[in-house]
Amino acid sequence: MKTNKDIINDMIKHFEGLDIIKSEDIPDISLYMDQMTSFIDEKLESFKREEDDKLLTKTMINNYTKNKLLPPSDKKKYTKNHVMLLILIYFYKNVLSFADIKRLCDLSIYNDFEKGDESLSQLYDMLVHIEDDKKNEIVDDLKKRLEYAKKRVNGFDKKDENVELFTFLSDIVLEVYFKQHLIEYILNKI
Repeated sequence: MKTNKDIINDMIKHFEGLDIIKSEDIPDISLYMDQMTSFIDEKLESFKREEDDKLLTKTMINNYTKNKLLPPSDKKKYTKNHVMLLILIYFYKNVLSFADIKRLCDLSIYNDFEKGDESLSQLYDMLVHIEDDKKNEIVDDLKKRLEYAKKRVNGFDKKDENVELFTFLSDIVLEVYFKQHLIEYILNKI
């Protein structure tokens, strides 16, 4: 059986391998829906929880379009801007409601979507760069949280690795909850 330290080290190794697709790696040609779903599914494979999970389906794309999160395709073809926006929606939808995603994208993304210039690619690449910076911060933070959890359970009657892991994961869940609440609060003020 793996120890908490083994689990955390495996998690850090997995985490460091997660990469969002850079704009330069997205084809500049328009893609049909099946091509786009396959492309995103392949490029974001490391984010799957289960091997046979689908990250993006036709139904999801149609839902995003219907809810005005994704501009409609052009003659059933999707542009590089569609792909970048779908990747962002994939990450946002795990934290935000459709209404909040729309509010967030209204701040900048939708303004630049139809333009022929590189502004959306620049914005997207800036977000990818932020992701790279954040990964290092998060790995350091996770190590500190594991030490914090060890210290917290020292005073606990039942000292075992399950209590330590529970404390560690609960600490992360609480932070995610409060950060999500802050995001929603700000978006509600817009």
